[in-house]
Amino acid sequence: MQAVGEAAKARPPNAAIAWAMRIERTLDVILGLMLLAVALILFYQVFGRYVIGRAPAWTEEISRMLVAWIAMLGTGACLRNGGHVSVGALINAVSPRVRVVLLALRDAAVMATAGVLGWAGVRFAMLNADQESAAMEIPMGIPYSAMAVGAVLLALVLALARLGGQTPAVDSILPVE
Repeated sequence: MQAVGEAAKARPPNAAIAWAMRIERTLDVILGLMLLAVALILFYQVFGRYVIGRAPAWTEEISRMLVAWIAMLGTGACLRNGGHVSVGALINAVSPRVRVVLLALRDAAVMATAGVLGWAGVRFAMLNADQESAAMEIPMGIPYSAMAVGAVLLALVLALARLGGQTPAVDSILPVE
């Protein structure tokens, strides 16, 4: 049984899984850069406020926008490996047949949630596209579009995982199949 599991790990991923992995790696890099930018911007804000005596007006606004983008892009980046908060007690307690049904229901709920987030994100972005942010004067459609982009990435990664024969993990205890 152990050899079968190791053989499955050794085989190369199919095209759908390979695309999901590329998306995740790309998101990891983008998210890491965004997190670094937030840290540097907030450091600059604190430096400006307490050392220079005048905090730049744009730092708080950009930080908030970046955090919203990090949260929404992160939904797709951590789906396949079980990075979302979850409770696996029910999944671990049921038979394999029931587990398949529950995971399919979970996937349907995730897709429905992604659909609602995507739809709402597009509506909010379009509704606020003409409004400009206070400090940077950029269209508010940009931060609001994070909802739509994150929802699309979430649905795409889930669909690619399922097309590739993978069931995204429920928590970090269960391995990705």
